[in-house]
Amino acid sequence: MIRVIASAVLLASTIVATGSRAVAQQTDSRFFTQTGYRVDTDAFWTFFQARGGVRTFGYPVSKTFKLDGFPVQIFQRIVVQLQPDGSVATLNLLDPGLMPYTRINGSTFPAPDAAVVSQTPPVSDPDYATRIIQFTQDNSPDAFGGNSVNYFQTFTSTVSYDDAFPNGDGPQSLVPLLNLQIWGAPTSRPAADPANSNFIYQRFQRGIMHYDKTCGCTQGLLLADYLKGILTGQNLPPDLEAQARTSKYYRQYAPGMPLSIARPTELVGSDLTDAFSGPGSPLLTATQPSVPLGPLPPNPAWGYGFQVQLWSLNPDAKRQTIGLVRQAGFSWIKHQVEWMHVETAPKTYDWSELDDIVNAASASNTKLLLSVQHAPVFYRTATSGLFPGDPSTYQSFMQTLASRYKGRVQAYEIWNEENLAREAGPGNVDPSHYLPILKAGSTGVRASDATAMVLLGAPSPTGVNLAGQSIDDLTYLTQLYALNGGEAKAYYDAISSHPSGFSNPPDCTPATPQCSLSGAWNTDPSFFAFTRVGQYRDLMVSNGESNKKIWFTEFGYCAGSTPPPGYEYCTYLTAQNQADFVVQAFTKARYLDYVGGMFLWNLNFQLVVPQTDEKWGFGVVRDDWSPRPAYFAVAQMPKL
Repeated sequence: MIRVIASAVLLASTIVATGSRAVAQQTDSRFFTQTGYRVDTDAFWTFFQARGGVRTFGYPVSKTFKLDGFPVQIFQRIVVQLQPDGSVATLNLLDPGLMPYTRINGSTFPAPDAAVVSQTPPVSDPDYATRIIQFTQDNSPDAFGGNSVNYFQTFTSTVSYDDAFPNGDGPQSLVPLLNLQIWGAPTSRPAADPANSNFIYQRFQRGIMHYDKTCGCTQGLLLADYLKGILTGQNLPPDLEAQARTSKYYRQYAPGMPLSIARPTELVGSDLTDAFSGPGSPLLTATQPSVPLGPLPPNPAWGYGFQVQLWSLNPDAKRQTIGLVRQAGFSWIKHQVEWMHVETAPKTYDWSELDDIVNAASASNTKLLLSVQHAPVFYRTATSGLFPGDPSTYQSFMQTLASRYKGRVQAYEIWNEENLAREAGPGNVDPSHYLPILKAGSTGVRASDATAMVLLGAPSPTGVNLAGQSIDDLTYLTQLYALNGGEAKAYYDAISSHPSGFSNPPDCTPATPQCSLSGAWNTDPSFFAFTRVGQYRDLMVSNGESNKKIWFTEFGYCAGSTPPPGYEYCTYLTAQNQADFVVQAFTKARYLDYVGGMFLWNLNFQLVVPQTDEKWGFGVVRDDWSPRPAYFAVAQMPKL
């Protein structure tokens, strides 16, 4: 097993522990209810605090145990190892012999590049400390392919001076070497995921940096958690398992056998007896809702809904899905409609799937919201992105749609997350591109069905402004209101929102970031669902729309053990967290007089997407139709 190769250089000065960087709402600050593990070893705790805590390491996912002759502890991002002299090293997690893999959970990472690795300065170099940091800077660009990937910036800012030296008594020159302890040296050049051009990765000895174009953000992947998966065989993605079958660590954890090791001759000097015993899973830490739970007058018009996936399901599966909606006491469903899948040629329509969906909803007296987006290719131009080049084509389609389903579709949402390039097309995220689409869609619906509610398409809570790719959702709405003296206000009856809880309980706010279950995704108001919705409301009031409601057309919490890159926060929530938080959110929203309804994202997408899809973890019904705890929780909650 390969360890830190420059311990003497990196630890030449005394490292002073910081105050706790961890999210510690418990009396015992070393114990993390989010995963059920404690940092017991004093040297590990000191190192953890002095290197950024949860922000850098993630949460502990094992106890201290012996592996290959050394005491180690696995965190979500990093494996720490106790040296004979009492110092702490971090494992070169991606080196041969540990996890030299390139495919994990549907993502493809760059393999080590021999040309890069061969140029790595040797630790024996008298000027190693200077040369290794220069090598890292030379090979970890902040710009790549026209994108601000910020790889070297991420490298240098992972551990701050204040983390390592809170008393200001250490040399600034040591900080880059402390970050080398966390990342190791780069071993590849940046490369896009061949299956997803929005993701760009760079491989280091101890981690992989992941840049996501859709948010313009860079972070380290939770790779060490996968070493635990290899050892235990639990939560092990199929693509990683296929590569790890020949590893000496593969499925070695065997409680009940000597040393809890399945093949002890392959794992000399190891003892897994207590490695993963104990709770080992996130527990609920959030407080109960602080909303005033006094008498609440019934409001039959308040919308309790699920977003569902019915397209391409057989008739029995469609009926079964809607049956689950009704059994939960919900009266609404939302379904997304790909315009291009219905209008297959100009003025030529394939209504077969949509007819079945509308008929199934009508037969069960279930109200239906359709969110309609993505123009057929023959209506797009070179510059219109996913919008039609001529908005009148959208008006015509929406008028035809609303006429066909008059009285059976109760609401229409005009597009979806149009502040993102993935929904509007690159270069089309400015609200000036959306305004004519909103006007056209609204005009078309109202011409055919004046009783149907028209909803403004919900922007995505990005919190990020990236030219041509994304606009912060609050900024987007502000700019939309400013166009043509507030023209947009004439074209919708209510505003849609997609407030996301990320890993923050519903009562979490920017003033209480410590209540985040992940210790991250808590640095911007867009990460806090009800804070963001309150900002929407303030903006509406300031623009004379206090009479209009906000509908949560997507809202949910993700609980999944193997999410794709960008959704790592899902790993911090258990299925029970998901259940508790969605009920708290419904309760909180019901007491807000400006909220008209909520659609839980999502009911049944696990039936149609793999576990590697970001939609999977939000689902509350499993792929075998069995309910998760969140389904039972919302079914049992009062609906006033």
